Amino acid sequence: MPTAIMIATMSSVFLGFAFFTGAFTSYSYGKPGRLTWSLFAVAVLLITVIPVVLAISVAV
Repeated sequence: MPTAIMIATMSSVFLGFAFFTGAFTSYSYGKPGRLTWSLFAVAVLLITVIPVVLAISVAV
């Protein structure tokens, strides 16, 4: 796996966990549901979709 792809994957997962933490924090502090769900949706995208696309692109 090329180093750039590996760093992009690790960065994406790190940012995904940061957004997931933000979603949990916004829920805990009673922020609007739209904010919480938006942060959660971005987190899911960063944790799952982007790393899978990068892995498939390297495998092909």
